[in-house]
Amino acid sequence: MWTVVGFLGGGIVGLVLVLPRLRFLRPRRVLACDLCQRRHRRLLVAMVLLAALSVTGFGLRASQKARELPACVADVSISEGRRVIDPQVPRRGSLRSTVRSVLTAPVSGLALAFAEVRGRGLCSVGDPPITLAFVPQSKDHPGSMVGEVFLSSPTPRINPVRAAMLARHESRHVDQWAVCSTIGGIGLLPVAYLVDSTVYPGSENHFEQSAGLDAGGYAPPPHPPVGPRPWAVAFWVAVVLVIGRRRIRWAVRTLVRRHSTHAPDRCPVHTPGWT
Repeated sequence: MWTVVGFLGGGIVGLVLVLPRLRFLRPRRVLACDLCQRRHRRLLVAMVLLAALSVTGFGLRASQKARELPACVADVSISEGRRVIDPQVPRRGSLRSTVRSVLTAPVSGLALAFAEVRGRGLCSVGDPPITLAFVPQSKDHPGSMVGEVFLSSPTPRINPVRAAMLARHESRHVDQWAVCSTIGGIGLLPVAYLVDSTVYPGSENHFEQSAGLDAGGYAPPPHPPVGPRPWAVAFWVAVVLVIGRRRIRWAVRTLVRRHSTHAPDRCPVHTPGWT
């Protein structure tokens, strides 16, 4: 059971966090430390909630896949809200398309739920296909790829060549979502993208470079480069130090004193000071 919950909640990282603490990773230390027990319980609750969210998103995505979507037509104004069904018979999905659809289904379903509440309609484009959902957004924000769903604000007409290039760009983002969801669950890519975009802004963002700057409508990277920005590096280093401060303290104490003691009802990691 916890294998499924750990993977659905946090991917491979979720398995590492949940299962070793239950079976392999120093169970005596966890049982002997009050803080370890409380943190472990909070971790399990978080994994259950994330797993439930993933299952909900998967179900929403499966229900949307069960109905046929019209093909997006590039020469029709999205702002008019019209949708035209492609008369061609849709091609059968490849194995790659099927695998990434399964891996991104949880986050895609959550994006679809938002689109159904706020949106103006859905259509399908590209090969492998992605779903376009039109939602009210600011005019200077072209859209965001969430799983296999591109949340886009209503825009004027776009020519077929530009539409094909944009579809290829966003399809690469879907691959990124599939890989990151497998490694760390539905929250890994947003966090990684946020960190990367603060350290390497704009066209220097590695996720956008990997997806293709020209196809995504980005300008070439500046020369000389802007990133890495010192303030962003300092900020994220500080975040890591705050999160891992207890283990850093324990490691330094162990290195200096060659052994680690701990207070009653506390493990060495959660023992403050140098006693």
